[in-house]
Amino acid sequence: MIKTKSDKELRQIFKTLRTMVMIGVSASPLRASFFVARYFVLRGIRVIPINPNYQGNKLWGETVLGKISEIDPDSRIDMVDIFRPSDELPVIVSDVIENLVPLGCKTFWTQIGIKHERAGQKAKRHGLDVVMDQCPKIEYQRLFGELRVAGFNTGIISSKIDL
Repeated sequence: MIKTKSDKELRQIFKTLRTMVMIGVSASPLRASFFVARYFVLRGIRVIPINPNYQGNKLWGETVLGKISEIDPDSRIDMVDIFRPSDELPVIVSDVIENLVPLGCKTFWTQIGIKHERAGQKAKRHGLDVVMDQCPKIEYQRLFGELRVAGFNTGIISSKIDL
């Protein structure tokens, strides 16, 4: 069974994150994949968008690719984030292992509601950190204190009053 990463492990993933591949990204600002990608771009993370429906279009200064194998082999990839149905994960994980692990990819992340135990185990066997059924944007905000402005208890003390 894929075990949930500790906050320490998640922080380490984010501290080393420079380039992310996002599979299933949308060009519609009404879609979660759009604002998750945009969030990371605004934090200086390069997001390489993949979606055959938008292939050739530009998002955040990057050309949308149709498939993983089109990524420049000189790229350094840290993480892949998946916005595709769970039943597609076995094929996606095979593509990631073949095309992204050689480019340095260390983390295989699937969004909320997206999980596939065997695909996750295969990714782990090939040396990938696996995070399933979680949103990296939410986790980043939670771990680095950004959710507190929305009223979430993040467990991070941002101010202290001495009496």
